[in-house]
Amino acid sequence: MTANMADVAASDIAAVEEFCGRWAKAWNEHDAGAVAAMCAEDLVYDEPALGATAHGPDSIRDFVAQMARTFPDYSFERVGFYAETTRRAIVVAWRFTGTVAGTDRRVEFHGDDRLELGEDGLIHAYRCLYDNKFVERQVRGQTVAG
Repeated sequence: MTANMADVAASDIAAVEEFCGRWAKAWNEHDAGAVAAMCAEDLVYDEPALGATAHGPDSIRDFVAQMARTFPDYSFERVGFYAETTRRAIVVAWRFTGTVAGTDRRVEFHGDDRLELGEDGLIHAYRCLYDNKFVERQVRGQTVAG
């Protein structure tokens, strides 16, 4: 059995892999409840590209639902993860693909989720980083080099 992220620093790679797998599965199944369930009540969810900081698991639940409406076929491919060895912190690198609802416009970009976990094994701080101007150009159907 793998160690729980609540029991170890991120130096336990098996625990980090299992956690990242659940995170990716919840997002790729568009399961807003499962994503929110991995987050603590005191979650600080920061998305600088959108100029927004929100609080609590309901904020991330709402965001997952909004993503599914905007990009009904979206998926994330995890391209790596990086674990802090002295505390419960992980960076998950990913590649997003999806089609803008009601169009044939594909959107593709990469980003990072920076996750800080508490002793309870839940995410207490989540910062999502990517180039939103690049995404907006694709959503509007402008040609981009990538």
